[in-house]
Amino acid sequence: MRRALGPGVRVCAAVGRLQRTAEERTPRRWGLGAQVFAVLLAVLGPLRAAAVEEAPRRWALVVGENQGLAGEERLRFAEADAQRMREVLQEVGTVSPERTMTLLGADAATLREALKGFRARLAAEASSRDWLLLYVSSHAGDGSLHLRGTELPMRELVDFLKGAPVGVGLLILDSCRSGGATRLKGLKPVIAPVTMEASDLEGRVVISASGADEYAQESDALQGSFFTHHLAVGLRGAADASRDGRVTLEEAYRYAYARTLESTLVSPGGVQRPTFRMDLRGRGELVLSEPQQARGRLTLDVKTPGRWLVVASESGSLVAELEKGEGPTTLAVAPGAYRLLLRADEGYLERSVMVPLNGTVTVGGATFEEAARLRLARKGGAGASLLLAVGPSLTSGIVAGLSSIAGLDVRLVREGRLFSGVDTSSLGLGVRRGTGSGVTFQQTELELRLGAGPHWKQGAWTFSGAMEAGALAVFQSRIPEEEARFGLEPLALVTGSVRLDVRSRLSMLLSASAGGVMAKRDSGTALVPRASASLMVGYAL
Repeated sequence: MRRALGPGVRVCAAVGRLQRTAEERTPRRWGLGAQVFAVLLAVLGPLRAAAVEEAPRRWALVVGENQGLAGEERLRFAEADAQRMREVLQEVGTVSPERTMTLLGADAATLREALKGFRARLAAEASSRDWLLLYVSSHAGDGSLHLRGTELPMRELVDFLKGAPVGVGLLILDSCRSGGATRLKGLKPVIAPVTMEASDLEGRVVISASGADEYAQESDALQGSFFTHHLAVGLRGAADASRDGRVTLEEAYRYAYARTLESTLVSPGGVQRPTFRMDLRGRGELVLSEPQQARGRLTLDVKTPGRWLVVASESGSLVAELEKGEGPTTLAVAPGAYRLLLRADEGYLERSVMVPLNGTVTVGGATFEEAARLRLARKGGAGASLLLAVGPSLTSGIVAGLSSIAGLDVRLVREGRLFSGVDTSSLGLGVRRGTGSGVTFQQTELELRLGAGPHWKQGAWTFSGAMEAGALAVFQSRIPEEEARFGLEPLALVTGSVRLDVRSRLSMLLSASAGGVMAKRDSGTALVPRASASLMVGYAL
């Protein structure tokens, strides 16, 4: 009968064979060294192989669905966000394509089947040392995902995560009112940013892009959702606060939370606050990405903080929009050509770079450093900027027979703190001329107004509001059988403006006003409604 030998016996036999071979081929004086070397090979070889086998592996299931329930507006970027997250995980998150499943455009039944198949694969191949990331971007509400006219309770995602045979499970939900998932039993709320330490860390984490009663919002400028964009940029290196070339769960969440909150402060959808709950045990660091391992790397070597845009030259798509902190920041990006824009007081400083196939390109220098310093000073209120804008306008008339009157507006805008809540002031001059109908006459108007109010910046966009007051001078001539008339009328308006910075110093300004004019009539003075709109080109002085 053939008997199985224990591991120790197999090692001894192997050592014996190696020893005999060494004695046959090696001179006598090297015999002892050869024996020691053989023993080391025999003992360390299996140990090294075992270590490789036991190394934790990373798995990912990425889901994106643009269409929700009937009556819900179709999302534009949910599926694109899922693709962006997959790319980030594979490029810097050390998740191999073989262990990544991507599901784009699926209803609840399809997602359930995908979860079932992925669970079976994990049961066959995963170990307790592995970790799993489940990312979902879609419509949601009332505790369920809304997928192509069907609903999937978020409870099923959490149950899948809890039942997965892995050491660490991370669920990321970028959906409206997805904060309800973090209230589920077994997870502890995290109000302040967490500090965790995770070579041996085990447990489950759920991160949602919004609170239980908040909207998860998309941005046309970012071509994606605020949360996913900032999370992806953070994983590429912007969140690496320790500058060690790795991004931990703590760093990624801190960065995505702060940037999402900042981006949605003035959003029509309201402030969006990502939520975080966990049930973790152990020590070490849970590293989500390793940007230093990426093929292409871009280093912004400017010590002063600043807002940067990274745009792919070929496609024109926005790769990253980030508020860089103190010191240099390295981003992992695909090799290729990029345009870098640093927001300065006078607009944007722009530079083109080529990221190599394997390596790092560094951007810095005195010009960029000075621009960042200037921007920081302006942000702190130490200075102000001036904008001169000129463009056509259309205004409602104040007399019968002249319903509207066209003209030219000139505006000088100062952005700088006056006092609390007021950081924009303006001086406007309008010149307009029109001809009446019915009774023929010509009317010329000169309008002068002063205004002040708050403003908010969002990337290249600036939104402002103001209360304005001034005077309107009216000249009427060519009146049949009458002399020319002149009047000076007070006015008051509420004005809203949107400005888009197009190039360094150049911008487009859209402005709309509504209010009233105290106009003279034959019977006395009356309040006449007044509305106007203008589209201007601005130049930063």
